[in-house]
This record gives sequence, structure tokens and C-alpha cells, in this order.
Amino acid sequence: MAVSSWMLRSKIREPHGKRRNIGTGTKNKKDDLFTSCLKLEPQACFKNLLSKLCYQNTDEKDLLTYLNTMAQLLDHYENKFEEIKFSKKEILTCLRLTLMNESCTIRSAGLRCIRHTIQNNDDVASINNLRINFLISKSLDLKNDMERIEAIKLIRKIGMLAPDMLDMSMTRSLVALANEATECKDRLLRICLATLSEICLINPTLFIKSEGVQVITRNLIDCQIPKIAEALCGVLLLLMDKPDTRAKAAVDLYSIAAPFCDFHYKHGWKDITRDERKVRLNCSRLALLTVLKSWPGLLHFCNPKNQGGFRTIVEVLHLKQIEVRKAVLDLLYDLLGLQQPEWTDELSVALSAIDPCEPQSSWRLKEDFIAAEGRSILPHLAKTTPSPTEMHLALLLFCFLECGLLGALTEVITSSDTFISVRATVLLGELIRLIQLYLPPGCSGVTPSMPSLLKYATTSKPQALSALLALVQLHKLMQKRPASYSLHLDYIIRNSSSMRGKQKQERHARNKGLKSKLSHVKAVLKDGDDIVKETGVLSSNEVKIWNWNLIKMILKGEKGYRLDLTDSSHRMFLRRLLDFFKPSQKKYSHTDLSNTPMDSSELTSSGLEFVKYLAEVKDPECQAMVLDFFKDVYTQITSISTSRSVHDCLFSPAHMHNTHCQSYFLFIGQFARTESGLSILESIKMFSLLQELATTTRLNCYVKLIISSLDYSCPGPARDILDAVLTCNVKPSRLYATQFLLVLLRTGYPSFAGWAVRLLCKQLEDEFSKVRLSALAILQEACELPDCLETLTDLQINLAKLGEKGEMVAVKLLSTEKGYKKLGEDKVLAAIAKWVTTMNYRYTKIVEGEISDCLTLHQKNEDGKYDDQHTSNLSGTRSNYRKDIILPPHLYGQLNQYAEGFQKLTANGSITALIELIHKGNCSNDKEILQLKSALWAVGHLSTSNIGFVYLNSLEFVGSMIRIATKCPVYGVRSTAFYALGLVATTTIGSDELYLNGWLSTRHNRHKNWPVLQEELLDEMYVSYFANSKWEEDKESSEKLDGIREDDEITLSEEDERLIEYPASPALSPDICKIKQWTLPATRSPSEVGHKRYLSESKTFDGSNGYEVDHRYGPYENVITRQRNSSMTESTTSGVSSCDSLPNRQGGGPSYLQTLSPIPSSTSLSILKLPHPFERRIHKISTNSAGSEASTSSLSGSNTNDLSLQNMLGYQTIRYIRRRDSLNFQRTERDDYLFRTPPIKTSRRTVIDSINSSEPRATIHYSSFSMAKFEPIYEPIKTYKPKDAIYRGICLPRCLDDVFPSEQQTHTKETEALEETLVKPNTTMYNSPTNQPANTWKHHQESCIYCSQILEPLITDFNGDHIILKISERLAVPAISNAFKTQVLRLKQKDPDMFENICVYSEVCKMFSECSYCLEARRILHELFLDVVYDKCFQDARKMLGLDQNSNIPKQESRKSTGDIVLSPTEFKTLDSLKLISAENKFPIRTRKNTT
Repeated sequence: MAVSSWMLRSKIREPHGKRRNIGTGTKNKKDDLFTSCLKLEPQACFKNLLSKLCYQNTDEKDLLTYLNTMAQLLDHYENKFEEIKFSKKEILTCLRLTLMNESCTIRSAGLRCIRHTIQNNDDVASINNLRINFLISKSLDLKNDMERIEAIKLIRKIGMLAPDMLDMSMTRSLVALANEATECKDRLLRICLATLSEICLINPTLFIKSEGVQVITRNLIDCQIPKIAEALCGVLLLLMDKPDTRAKAAVDLYSIAAPFCDFHYKHGWKDITRDERKVRLNCSRLALLTVLKSWPGLLHFCNPKNQGGFRTIVEVLHLKQIEVRKAVLDLLYDLLGLQQPEWTDELSVALSAIDPCEPQSSWRLKEDFIAAEGRSILPHLAKTTPSPTEMHLALLLFCFLECGLLGALTEVITSSDTFISVRATVLLGELIRLIQLYLPPGCSGVTPSMPSLLKYATTSKPQALSALLALVQLHKLMQKRPASYSLHLDYIIRNSSSMRGKQKQERHARNKGLKSKLSHVKAVLKDGDDIVKETGVLSSNEVKIWNWNLIKMILKGEKGYRLDLTDSSHRMFLRRLLDFFKPSQKKYSHTDLSNTPMDSSELTSSGLEFVKYLAEVKDPECQAMVLDFFKDVYTQITSISTSRSVHDCLFSPAHMHNTHCQSYFLFIGQFARTESGLSILESIKMFSLLQELATTTRLNCYVKLIISSLDYSCPGPARDILDAVLTCNVKPSRLYATQFLLVLLRTGYPSFAGWAVRLLCKQLEDEFSKVRLSALAILQEACELPDCLETLTDLQINLAKLGEKGEMVAVKLLSTEKGYKKLGEDKVLAAIAKWVTTMNYRYTKIVEGEISDCLTLHQKNEDGKYDDQHTSNLSGTRSNYRKDIILPPHLYGQLNQYAEGFQKLTANGSITALIELIHKGNCSNDKEILQLKSALWAVGHLSTSNIGFVYLNSLEFVGSMIRIATKCPVYGVRSTAFYALGLVATTTIGSDELYLNGWLSTRHNRHKNWPVLQEELLDEMYVSYFANSKWEEDKESSEKLDGIREDDEITLSEEDERLIEYPASPALSPDICKIKQWTLPATRSPSEVGHKRYLSESKTFDGSNGYEVDHRYGPYENVITRQRNSSMTESTTSGVSSCDSLPNRQGGGPSYLQTLSPIPSSTSLSILKLPHPFERRIHKISTNSAGSEASTSSLSGSNTNDLSLQNMLGYQTIRYIRRRDSLNFQRTERDDYLFRTPPIKTSRRTVIDSINSSEPRATIHYSSFSMAKFEPIYEPIKTYKPKDAIYRGICLPRCLDDVFPSEQQTHTKETEALEETLVKPNTTMYNSPTNQPANTWKHHQESCIYCSQILEPLITDFNGDHIILKISERLAVPAISNAFKTQVLRLKQKDPDMFENICVYSEVCKMFSECSYCLEARRILHELFLDVVYDKCFQDARKMLGLDQNSNIPKQESRKSTGDIVLSPTEFKTLDSLKLISAENKFPIRTRKNTT
């Protein structure tokens, strides 16, 4: 049944630009055709619609109406497509005819219908078989925005359905658009980049072949939006993660640093102004932030073996380029998560930027107030649970040291102007603090970069002197942190149980200060003068000139000075203060909150002391005064509810935010802490008023002030108010009260486990998801405290119903035997089975999601969702977007805390299977990668207890984990192994085992901000072994040495066996526990450490070092000598080394010493045999104990290892002070971490091999040999019982190069990728004229739009048209494209019929899909082929539908260009609704009419 003409009239589109008015009669009129079609049979309806598409003479408006109706019908029959009785290929055959239409509006509608048609892989295959992909690329290359948007939508739909079938012709169009859209200011650039990013995720091979890597890298330097830059970087980093895509993509991130390193860098021809250069630096900074926060980017960009990357950025700091230096400093501030200081030359202003207690935007009353302040300032309760973000930062800091950043900052400080110098000084001080906090002592120096700074200071460099003063001030500032900013949090901390022990000391120090102040005041007073008069309260009404420090001192009555209430002036003093603080007087209450917190806190603290004084004094007048004061406060609070408008009263919301009206709630809270104050407030019913206000008001400012001001240390009305707010009907009030409980938890409020944990458990039933998630997070942190964990275990709450986060908290309950018994053995076994099958893998996903959330700009809110306000704000108000996370609990890390749970875990937890996965390290596909990551996390958590580590160590898991962390080809697996090693490093025995494998650990917990550095297990990598069987051999060797002692100047030859040391057999090596016991002098004397002299030490001195000589034989005789730095300074007169002249030098053991003549001569040097230069370089001692020359230069800012006499004396003093003050050190006075010999190899086996190596290094003179008796200074620990996790869980390799991929491996992969790129195009290249006869060009039937659908192609070779193809081929070369553009235009004018051949056009489209063409060349060729004749395609479509073949009507006389937009589809969104930059095309395609 044909569609009647009346059906079409109602479907005629209204004028362009008028939007549909849904819900009116207009919609019903437009839907008449669709409604009529639904009444017909589906087959007949679709046949009628498709038949209208098969004729070229159909009116454009009618055709648009049919296409809109077709789209609606396709949506209607989406799930019942079989009723149509047409195949998808038949429908697509007809719809592709619309893409051959001259009107861009019809082509857009056709693309939309095709998008609604395809539903699976077969439909995408039909698109490729019908060569619709060529027509889609054509629509994307042309300039009409509506058409290009529909083409991109269709490409994304194809990629979603069948990513492997996405054709390269479409991705080539996207790449061409993205390459030139920047300079052309194309509005679809971001849409194009987003589509390419999606293609990279779903089909990375296609993305790489289409040269998407280059276009993304280029656009990174032109992207100023942080989130877009992060997304584009993420695409490149994803390709670098796996070895196959990494080799093919050959991503070069070094180009991102070009604006920093090239002072004349120009991204485009328009980059000619200074502002454009700033834009490039900002874009590069945003990209580098993402790169350095990722694991693949860090391994690629910070590799110390390469001269490019981050090392280049650091070296640029040595050049006096102010603009570049400022940009690099901004990058470092953002990378470390530090707030950038203001552009100032004042040090105090710059220091305030990195002060943790500086106010943030979220601390304001209208934001999260005290809940946010406490969350930011107070440390997390987890002291030993590792944080992946901290480990990442530690590795980044280690890279900074190796690249010489500290030395470069020293140069910036001393050679820049004051503004840059101040900013660099603050950064240097913060870096030193972070290095001290996060890096093990073996990775960082004792005083990094300080020698160079001191050197500049001694040469009268004012910047260096100012920098030293700034570092001292910064150190003093950080020692006082964490500290509160607001008085509300300050009094919460004071009232907590954790601070009560410190209050006495603080009060004593405060009393000393007040005593001195009082003495100064009394000194200036004359006889008969009154100190009250000196306050200014009685003499002046101007509050600003009152001495508030003196007022507070008088009110406290310290040092015996109290107010005399019999004195009228003293009573007047109190009445004047009452008049000032009463809210109705509008003096203190109308005082604005000062910008300087000192002024505000002085007034408020004085008011608190005044109220406290009135409550304590048993005087009727004072009692009446305090009662009058709080009655006035009561009246003002009542007016909030009784006033006609809340904004008209004194305690209005505006006054609460801007004035001291908010402090009156703090007066109530602190006054209620005393018994008399509590009784007075209860007498006037203050608490009932506060509870009613807090539970009923919709204004959050009152709720926040009430909750944050009360004291909850004891049961009473304050806890009742908090409980009422937690259960009120106002969601924001319940959320803030729940979040405030975290502040009470972290401050250690008394009996928190008894009442607050129960309140949190009630919040788990709240209907508001933010409240539930906040309560769950607080409970998880509360489980770090044993009493809270026990309380939660007793409550037996079903946490599993709260989802995965609830299961994590439930797992934490199994960390105690009580929780194990409460749950029951059966449920524990079921939980283990669940973790083995599913939760181990899910845990990996959860942790990776949290790590990604913290290291990126997209961060979740309290509701667990992403929103714009939680993204990074790189300018404006202070907001630290770097967020640390703590690893969530793992079942294996909880059951291993006690024997019964560990037995169940080893019996049912598949531990051996996990270890086997780690030993194999297979990661060839996604499944194996997930299994390996899950095994690493499970084994890492299992090793956090001693019993678990001993079990795993018997399976030799540490070496395999280190191998994965350093050698695995998948960078994501490397990062997981690196984080899992942090779990191993939380225990003492785990850190010791890591040390034996060449990894160093940070040996302190998270709560120690100024830790005392502890040494590793051994002072040297070389171990002296105990073995009774070797004593006889040792005795024989010592007898030989006794003969040598008789003559100090005997010269030994190279073959003399007396030069050879006799180490113990590696088979007799003891286990780690015995090695630890060797460090206890109470049981055995420590191993004697010898000293190997270098050539620069020419003085012969006694090796006894003043100790009594003891000729005992024992296992300590066979030792490995400690080598000494070859660059020690010498005396120019006597040849005596300056180091030898130091008193109390270390190394009092047997000294196998090399002695030279006091005056060097050729005779004394001729017998010396020097080691190989490579070995000498390895054995050179670094001042940072890291064993690399690069690290030494990075610390000192120079390339020398020379230690002056002054430095040696300083280091000697440091060692003495640390050993004197560190009574808990289990080391001897002889142990010295500064001049340790770096290990040549890092594995445990190679250590033993190096011990067995007995080749003599040099022929030397021997002096007297003697055994020194060592007397320990400190009383050692009698028994050694290592605890479970006691460290924060940060470990790093001794040699940083171990983490990064080797240069040879990287070079091999890049070479293979380059060869593949060079060879592969020859196999897929279209037939060039060199392989064809001169006047022919082979026609590819399978790629032809028409011939691919018939059995016999129209032609096999191009004879006359081959010249067009040759010119099209040359247009792919940008260098010669301009000449061939002119040639092809002349050819169009000469013979236009050549451009009407559909086969020729298909060959050109095939070239577009195989080679990279610029967008301009693609558009020119598409426009030249606008006159292609598609008559045969229409005939075949009509034949397929069984229509009359004689109804074909000739072509229309006039053709519209793609730029002539008359109508747009009815269902399409307009350009205005798309919120593009402009409503019209800025670069329309010129038609043939306006070009002539």
C-alpha cells in the first residue's frame, strides 16, 4: 500500500531553526506519518519508504520526511526486527544511496538512519562490504558541521558494536581532521580527539596504524584544559603499558618537554608572541603532570639511563631563563601536591603557602567547616598500612635525587631574582623534608644540597644566606605541625585524651613565658601602679588599643596575680569586658572576622578566659554577670526561630559567616565543660534550645557551629544533641554530624569506642548514600584502634549488605581471634573460598580504581561519584588535589595475624598456587595479568605478619616479586609488584630480607614526622659468617699474620697469599634471625671491619685505634675490609691524609692497612697494582650511600666526591650525636652508614659470590696488625622478638636503575617497531605506477563502491583515468602537494567527465584509507568528485526491491554544493543546542558558482 499524499503534507518540516514544541498540537501533526505507518504491515511500510530512497528525483523535503520516519520506525522495531522481513543488508543498501545525495541535509539524515539500523557485528560487516565506510569518510572530510557530527556518531556506534571491524578509512579521516583542526580553529576538534581516544581503547592496533599516536602527541602541546590533557595522555600511557602496543606505537613522551628545553620552540606558525609561549609551557606542564603520576610515564620519562626526559628539564634550571625556571617550579609544586606560593619576594608569604594549617576553601563555614579541617590536618590512624601514592611519591623523589634536582634548585636560588629565589627556596626546603620522611637513609644523603648552599653562603651570596634562614624557619614551622587553624578544632584537640598528657608540658612552657611577660610588666610599673590599668580597658573605649595578652594573663591569674574584687576598679574592669562581649551590645558580635587569624583568636580566647573566670569565682556579682551574659545569648538564639525573617536577627546566617557571632556557640561549649557552667546552662534550658535548632533548621551554618563547639568528653547533653542531629530529617545535617565523628576519632576522644562506634553503626542504615558511605569509611579507619575493633566485633553488624566496601570492613573484623570465633569456622571457610574464586580479582580492581582516582584530576565525592567540584583547580583558592589512600583490608592480611586463622588460610587459601603464579610471572594476556596482580596482592598482604612471612620466605617469594617489579614487560604488573613489596617492608624481618636482595626500606611508621634514621640489617652487604669448622683455618691464617706484625714495612708481591682473605663458605650462611642476633653485643662481639687504604692516604698509623689489643681467635677474624674514599684530601707537606688526622676515627677493628712512604715517589708507587677502572668506579664511595656517582652529584650540586676537612668533621659530629641520642639503635659504635661500600650486585646469591672472591686488588705495604677489643656504649636489647607490621611500607631499590627498563631492551623494541613500520606498507600499498605499465592502473574490485556488489567489474584497468590516480597519489606528500593541487584543478577544467567515474572515485577513497593525507587535500579531491554518477547503484537498489526499472528520471539540472544548507532534519539537534563556539561555519566550502 502506497503512502497517500495527505500523509506527506503534515510531515513537511517547519522553517529551519524553529525547534519542536513537545506536548502541543504541532507534535501530533508531525507524527501523523509515523502513526499512519504503524497501522500498516511492517514489510509494506518499509518497502514504501525504501522505494522513495531509490529514486534520484525525489524532492528533498519529502525525502527528509521519509528518512525521519524511517529513523522512528527503526527504533520502534528494534527488538522485533524480524517482522520487517527485510534483511539489514537490504536496508543498508538503500540507505547508502542517501549518502550519495548532493544535499548535506539528506546525507546527515541518512547517517542517522544507518546508525539506528546497525545492531551487531554482522551489520557492521555489511557496512564494510557495501563500502559505506568510504561515504562516511567523505561526510567527515567535508565542512558541514551537522553532517560531520552524524558521521562521528556513526563511527562511535560502529566502534562500540564491533571494534575489530572498524575500517581504517574512517580513522584516517579523524586523524586528518585532528591534525589540522587546531590551526583552522575547527569546532569539532575535541569531539574528534575524544573519538580517537575511544578507538585507541577498543582497537589500539588500528589506532597505531592510522598514525593516531602522532596526532594525540601533537595536540597535547595545544591543550589547556587539564581534564582533556589528562585523557589524551592516558591514551598514550595505555599504549606504553603492554609490550606489544609499546613496540608498535613507539610513543615518545620526550617531545612533551620541548617547550621547556627549546627556548625558541614554536608549535605552529602562529606562535610568535610571548603569550603563545606561555600557553605552550602551560600545556606542557599539564601533560607532564599526568605523565609523571603514572607508572608507564615515570618509567619512560624519568629513566636515569637516558639523557632526555626529566633530566633535561632539571638541567635547564642551570640556565638563566626566568620564564622557564618559573614554569619548571610550577610543575614541581603541582607534582608534589603543594600549593603554589604567591608571586612575592617576602619569605613569610611564600612559607604560608605550604603551611598545612593555612586555611583552605573547604574549611569555610559555608563548606565543610571543622569536618574538612580535621580531615586535612589530623593524620590517618593507620600507622603501618602502606599507601600506594606515598610509594609512588617516594620513587619520584628518588628520581629527583638521581637527576640532580636539589643541586639545580641551589643554582636557581643563588642566580635568580628575589621572586624566583624565594619560590625555589620553599620548594627546596619541602623537598628535603619529604626526602627525609619518605626515602630510606641509603637512598638519600645526610644533608642533601646543603654543602653547595653553604659554599655559596660563604662567598657572600645574599640569596644563599636568605635561603639558609628560610630553611631554618621552615624547619621550625613544620616541627609545630600538625596544628589547628580554627579555635573550634583547637579546643577539640585540647579536650581529647591524646592531648591531655601534653597539656602539662605546654602549660609549664606557657607559664614560663607568661612569667617573663609579667616580670617585664612589673618592671615598668611604678610603686602603687595597678596592672589592670595597663590593659587600657579602663582608660579607653577603643578596643584595638587594649592589651589582650595582658588581659588574658590577668584573667588566668597565673603566677599569683589575681583580680581583687574588693577593688572597684577591678570590678569595673570585669563590667567593661562584659559590656564588650555581650551580643546585644553589638561590639564583639559585630566585629568582623579578621583576615589575620591571630587577631580573631586573641579576642575569642580572651572571651573564653573571661567566661571561665566568671564561672570559677564564687562571687555573687560574678555569677550574676555570667548568668546575664548567657541569658543574652539565649535570647539571640531564640530570635533565630521567632523572628519574622532569620536574616533580620543578630545571629543571622550572614553574621555567622562574617562576624564573631559564631564564637558564642564556642563560649557555650567551653563553659559547659565545668560543673558550674553545666548547671547554669541547664537552668536556662540552653541545651534544649540548641537541640531544637540543630534538628529542625535547614540552615547548615547553625548545625555546624553547634556540633563543632560542644564538648563530648563526658556523657551529657552534648552527646544527646549529637545523637539527635544524626537521626534528624535534614540530610545535610546528618551528613555533617557523621563526618564530624571522624574528627573526634582522629583526635582520640575519650571512650569513643563506647558510644561513637554505636552511633556510626546506626548511620549505616541511613537512607542517604553519602551518610552510609561516610560512616563506613570512618568505621574502617576506627578498626585501626583495638578498642573500636572490639566494640564493632561485639555488635555483630551485617556489613556485607553494604556492598564491597562493607565486605572490606567485615574482613577487618577477622584480624582478631575474637572476630574469628564470632563469625564461626564455617563462615570463615566460605569467606576464604569466595576470596579465592572472585574477591582476590575484585580486590585488584578496587585498589587500581582508588589509585587512579587519587593520581588523576577526576576524584570521587562522598557519594562515590564523580562531579566537577572535586576535580583539580590549578589556580584560585587553595585546594590540594593530591589525595593519599590507604590500602583496603585483605582477607589474607587479616587471618595471618593469629595461628588458627593462618592455618585455615594455608589449608584453603591456595597459597602455593599463588606463589607458583608469581614464580612463573606469565602476563601474555589480560587474564594472566589479572591473575598475577591478584596473586601479588594476596601474597603481599600475607607477608605483613611474621608467621606469614616465614612461611612465604621458605617458598622464596621475595626474589620473584623483585624480578617482576624490575623485569616484567607489562608496566602495570610492575607497579603492582612494587606496591606489594611495600607490604613486605612493613615488618622488620621483611625489610631485612629485602635488604639482602638489594632493596632498602623506610623504617618508621606514618605518625613519625621527624623519625630518627635507623640502619638496615647489616652495616655492609658483606657478611661475616659463624662457623666452628672454619676456626682452625682462621687460626692458621692469623698465625701467618702474626709473623707479618713483626715487621711493619714488609713489601708483598701480587702472588703473596697473605693478601688473600679467607671468607666463610656460603653453605654455612646462617638464617636471617641469627644474623639479627649478631648485632647484639651482649651475646657476641660484633664482626670486625677492616679498612682498605687508597692511594691518597699516605700516613701510616696504628690500627688499634686506642683499644686494648686482644689476640683471641674466633669467627670474627675473617672479615671483608671497608674501603675508603679515594678522593680524601692530602697534606701537601707530609703526605698525611686529612681524614687520618681526625680524632676518634671509626674502624677500630683489625686494620689491613696500606701504607706508603710519607713522601710519594715513583719507587713507592711502582709496586702498586690498581684495579680495573670499572671496578674503581663501582667501589667509589658516595656521600649518600647509594653507590652511584650520579646520586652524589645530585646531592651536592657538583660532580665531585671530594670531602673537605670541614665536611668530614661535620659528618663525624652528626654520627656522634645520632648515636648518643638514639638509644634504641641496635648497632655498634663502629657501624657507619655514611662510608659504606656499595654492593656490586644486588641479589643475595651474588653477595655470597662476592664474598668468595679472593683476588688481590693491589700489592701493598702492611703495617702492624692487631685485634681491637670493642666495648659497646649502650646497653643492648637482651631478646629480639620482631613485631608484626611496624613500618609505613615504603621500599626502594638500592640502585635506581633496577626499576627502569634497560636501554638495550628499549632500543630493540623500538628497532623492531621501526622495521615493521618500514616493511609493512610495501605489502599493503596500492599499485603504484612503478609496478604497473606506464598508462594503466589496476582496478581493485573489492574496494569499489559499485563493482564490489556485482560479479563482473565494470573495468579491470584504468587506461585514460590513470593520470588522476597518479596526481592523487602525489597529493599525499605535503612537500610537493601544492604543485599537484594546481595540476588536478586544471585537469578538472580540461576533462570534467573523468571525475564522474565511480570506480575512479573508489580508488581515490582507497588511497585515503591507506595513506596519510592532509585535510585540505582530502577535501579538494572530494569536492572534485561531487559529480560522480551513481545511476547504476540506484538501479540495483530498485531491482532488489522489485520496482519498475523504467521509472528512472534523469539527473537534475542544477546541483547543490555541500555547503548550501537549506533544511535540516526534523529530529536533528541544531548547532545552538550543541553549544559549539559559533553558530555558523567559519570556513565554508566554495561552490563552483562562486569560484567562477
